[in-house]
Amino acid sequence: MIKVEEIAEKYKGYEVDEEKLKEFLTPPKPKTVWDLKESDKYWYISDYGQICKSTWTNFECEIIRRAIGNCFLTKKEGEFEVERRKVETILLKYGRREYKSKDNYYMYCDYYQSPSIEINWCGSAQNQGTIYYDTKELLDQAIEEAGEDNIKKYIFGVDAG
Repeated sequence: MIKVEEIAEKYKGYEVDEEKLKEFLTPPKPKTVWDLKESDKYWYISDYGQICKSTWTNFECEIIRRAIGNCFLTKKEGEFEVERRKVETILLKYGRREYKSKDNYYMYCDYYQSPSIEINWCGSAQNQGTIYYDTKELLDQAIEEAGEDNIKKYIFGVDAG
């Protein structure tokens, strides 16, 4: 598809019947869920973990979906989020979000040579969004159950390809 700006440059000097032109124009798609307007298509995760397609009508339920992060521009984004939440749920089975004054083991992704999951301990600084573990053994169990590749892909955004 070609953008209107490119057409304007290419056909400079031509006259256009605006009514006929409107028949051929496709409105711009939203860039984020915050750009959704009446009749735009979007996706959300149902109570059963299914990805559902809907049309934006600005109803309260849609506004709430968007506000809690359950609104996606594509089905693929929604499917990824379902898997990300599953992995995070396993990690939280063994860990916690709350920072304590001691026993704060956590994982991070080291990108230096090849992406690898590393374990660290912290007793003096809290990081945003981190899941902490009381022991290294609990963290190891979480990694084993969730799968290192799944953690890399769905938590740290490492592209396997």
